[in-house]
Amino acid sequence: MERISFELAEIQGFVAVAEKLNFKAAADAVFISQPALSRRIDKLEMQVGARLLERTTRHVALTEAGQRFLEHARAALEELQLGLQDISESTTRRRSVVTLACVPSVAANLLPHVLKRFAERFPDTRIRLIDEGAQEVLNSVLSGTADFGINFIGTQEPDIEFKAIHSEEYRLAVRDDHPLAQRETVSWESIADERLISVAKNSGNRSLMDNALARLNRRPVVFHEANHVAGALGLVEAGLGIAAIPGLALPATAHPRIRSIRLCEPTISRTLGLISKKGLRLQSAASALYAEFLNS
Repeated sequence: MERISFELAEIQGFVAVAEKLNFKAAADAVFISQPALSRRIDKLEMQVGARLLERTTRHVALTEAGQRFLEHARAALEELQLGLQDISESTTRRRSVVTLACVPSVAANLLPHVLKRFAERFPDTRIRLIDEGAQEVLNSVLSGTADFGINFIGTQEPDIEFKAIHSEEYRLAVRDDHPLAQRETVSWESIADERLISVAKNSGNRSLMDNALARLNRRPVVFHEANHVAGALGLVEAGLGIAAIPGLALPATAHPRIRSIRLCEPTISRTLGLISKKGLRLQSAASALYAEFLNS
């Protein structure tokens, strides 16, 4: 295949002359002087190996070779324009998608209100949600799968920036017919003989709770485990025991069967924060959503 050695500016100059059949008008259209445009045409004709234009001081016309070459030149410029447009639109689409990782309690309760406000300001931005456990959320941010996350772990990670946005206490979830259902506050030692429902041992919530209760002389025994808080609440509703649940994970409206009681001695709390990779500059849509959480 013969190597193409002419430049894009030469093709654009030729098309401008072919369409206007006037060097002055063509030169103005491509923002160069007439002599510069003439040099481009001369160079192009040399590379093509044929005269493309018949030129006199009063007249410009396409040669037969020029007519044929014009069709290809226009097609090439059109294809190039389409290619640039496709890349531009593809980049815009990527930039208008924000991937957010967060723990399920945030996804169910805090996130909808913030996303509703965000959607009113940025209706064309799409949100991809990774609602998983605390460790998976952290891993998604560290790996770059998520633009940023909302989590209660990550403060000890050297590559993570943590900005607190919400603090909440753990509360006791019991069924409405449980003897404790009418209490406003209970201590941990007072429920030591109850059957406790908990999230799995590899859960961030479980680790936080176990560390907080490590010094107690008496503590309830875990009889049932679930991978997620929603599963634990389902077991409470079934009457299989009681569960210590982060406040945000409890139903936002009154539950027909589950009551929430304040836990004390010790009071266990967790702080939710925005987590992002240190030194990473968020693209504009992700930055706007990040700011929406900070201001909520």
